[in-house]
Amino acid sequence: MNLVKAASLAIGTLALSGLLAMQAFTNVLANDKPALAASVSPLNGFALEQVALDRLQSQEGGSLTPLVRQVLAKEPLSPAAWTILALSQQDADKKDAILLAASKINRRTLLLQSSLLLLYASRDDFSNSIGVLNQILTVYPEQEATMFPILIQALKNDRAIPEFVQTLSKKPVWSDNFLEAASQDSDALPNLARVRMGLFGKLMVEQDTDKTIIAALVKAGRTETAASLYRKISEPAAGSALDAAGSSRRIDWSTNMPPFDWQLTDNAEQRAQIIESPERLEIFVRSGKAGVLAERILTVPSSFALQIRHSVTPIDQLKDVRIQIQCEKTRTKFFDQPLTPSPSKFAVGPITPDCRAVRLSLLARAWSNKASISGTIDSINIIP
Repeated sequence: MNLVKAASLAIGTLALSGLLAMQAFTNVLANDKPALAASVSPLNGFALEQVALDRLQSQEGGSLTPLVRQVLAKEPLSPAAWTILALSQQDADKKDAILLAASKINRRTLLLQSSLLLLYASRDDFSNSIGVLNQILTVYPEQEATMFPILIQALKNDRAIPEFVQTLSKKPVWSDNFLEAASQDSDALPNLARVRMGLFGKLMVEQDTDKTIIAALVKAGRTETAASLYRKISEPAAGSALDAAGSSRRIDWSTNMPPFDWQLTDNAEQRAQIIESPERLEIFVRSGKAGVLAERILTVPSSFALQIRHSVTPIDQLKDVRIQIQCEKTRTKFFDQPLTPSPSKFAVGPITPDCRAVRLSLLARAWSNKASISGTIDSINIIP
């Protein structure tokens, strides 16, 4: 779907100040029926304008041109009247010229803005299309659901990226909602990531929005792109998870930006939570329950030692608390070992170069005929 089709479909469902779809306009502009204006004060141009708008809504037969000219004679700065006049033109160049002239009067009329949007979309003019969409959403924020699909379609074109960065840098009220909406379209994700990278230092994006974008990138298999965005967002804290995989490091307990920070399970049956002084992971699994307690994506060397200090009890159930590692790119699990008495130490690798981004998971099962499992994971270290 191109930008013109997206704009046409969206505007086809838009309530243009109570009007019907844009496609209905040309059906109305046919024959003259000036008697409608007789019930309106001949001195009230805006009342005449409302009659014209009502005629569009009701799809009554008859040309609106004479009525619109009456409006313009009394209210020459009426953008709605100029828009209706433009739409009545058979000559496309004349219609476009009237619309562009009307845009210099007042762009706050949704009828005019929507007509301009179709005009700019037909010209593949991303700068003005995005500009008009911004004006519509600023004045009519309730139209996000209608206008976002047009913006998302435009976002898929590489040429639109600078325009999005420029528009979003102006901090429009709809920016976070749009970024989250765009993250749900897999085809828009590559350019969405480029736009988000271009906004650093220009727009303060909400943390929840960044979480949504990163999660969508990971879900779509774009782990490297997600990791680059995570590094940029989290600097310098991200070093502990996605450092150049060549130095010994302790994995932090940040939960700010999963899945590159920890994603924790928290319910009445099983939970993992960060506790302070010192910072560590507290875990609990009720008897008869099992599942993933905590996991995150990180970059690792081709071969390394994994050292885990903990105080998990009962000791005789350590075999039911396991560490798993899988290649994030292929989703292939290549390491699965139970904890041993602290400090647990495991040799991992060699790992192929395309699997250096891995998902580290902590799982536990407390059998129904045994005690609940609890304790803390005090530290996890990667030692090349």
